[in-house]
Amino acid sequence: MDLSPERYEHLVHLLYDAVAEPSGWAPFFKSLGEAIAADSLHMLGVDKKHGALSYSDGFNLPTGGELAYIQKYGKIDPRASLARTKEVGEWLHCHQVFDDAFVANDPFYQEFLIPLGRRYVSICKLLDDSGACVIFGILRGINDQPLGAPEIAFLDKLKPHLIRAVRMQAQNFIFSTKALVGHALVNKLRQPVMLLTTDGHLVLINEAANRLLELTHLVRLNDGKLQFPPSFEHRFFEECARLEGLARGDDGLAAAELNEFRSMPITTGNPDTETLYAFFTLLVPMRVSGAFGLRPLVMLLFYHPDSVQPIDSDLLAAAFNLTPAEARIGRLLVEGFSPKEIASRLGTQHETVRKQLQAIYRKTATNRQSELMRLMLNLPSNAFD
Repeated sequence: MDLSPERYEHLVHLLYDAVAEPSGWAPFFKSLGEAIAADSLHMLGVDKKHGALSYSDGFNLPTGGELAYIQKYGKIDPRASLARTKEVGEWLHCHQVFDDAFVANDPFYQEFLIPLGRRYVSICKLLDDSGACVIFGILRGINDQPLGAPEIAFLDKLKPHLIRAVRMQAQNFIFSTKALVGHALVNKLRQPVMLLTTDGHLVLINEAANRLLELTHLVRLNDGKLQFPPSFEHRFFEECARLEGLARGDDGLAAAELNEFRSMPITTGNPDTETLYAFFTLLVPMRVSGAFGLRPLVMLLFYHPDSVQPIDSDLLAAAFNLTPAEARIGRLLVEGFSPKEIASRLGTQHETVRKQLQAIYRKTATNRQSELMRLMLNLPSNAFD
């Protein structure tokens, strides 16, 4: 921790550098996180007109956790409604509101925040006007203490500058297709990923997918539109059209189907040729807080045997709706640990691991450990963590 006047002056300079150039936020967040000994810092922007999460950045944020928050857990976050009632510049220290008894029974904490190693959160609203609301949060771990008086005094001294900087960049927190948190997340992933309209026009491609295009002829981009071999292309777009039709309806059963990933092995029909595996799902605006746009987009992930990545369970949680704790168990199984060894490694009861494993079987449509292992070893590596 470093609360010295020198660190404070350094942070003020970094902050106004960020006003001049948005990429400057990263060194500011990092320096502040180190100064106050935070596990993570998180700044969120919400476009009020669309009710959409328009900005997300910070220090030491788990990519999979950020994605899980956007897709699912943000809707049940008990801190959010309280934060909205606060005035700009007013702190909300969650440990003063939510005691240990509440935390022990709250699904947001038990399924999401604590499995990510976080527990104590202090939140301050930085902007709240007709266009956007911006909230800044400091997170500490389950084995740490909440912010103390010296850290809060340091932050209070810095706060007027932070509020001013956010106001000067208010336009960056208004929803637009060029500044979507979903796009930023896709760019962080090592797995080859494309975002497409349901009729195949490219919206975003990450670097891993660009490299894949150089490796295989089974997928191409022609004038900004996706192309597969003809029979697979027809099947793919037919399914995308069907999913968009479901998304526009109001069927509860359709909602569950829209959350699933579909798989499509792509070949040229010759057994000696390569196989490319495509996995895709529909991102429906109202179900992902508008983070990927105001209309449905297709998220397309690829696995190619010649471009295998180390197993990373961040997207396993998203693909099969696993909690972070369940995804961690899946990763440890792939690494060769038995359920008893996992319980010992995680410091939990074997019965707890057994129940979580049963939940994984149910969500992945497998019946035993051997089936689950085969599934995880043959799906895209970044579909796990």
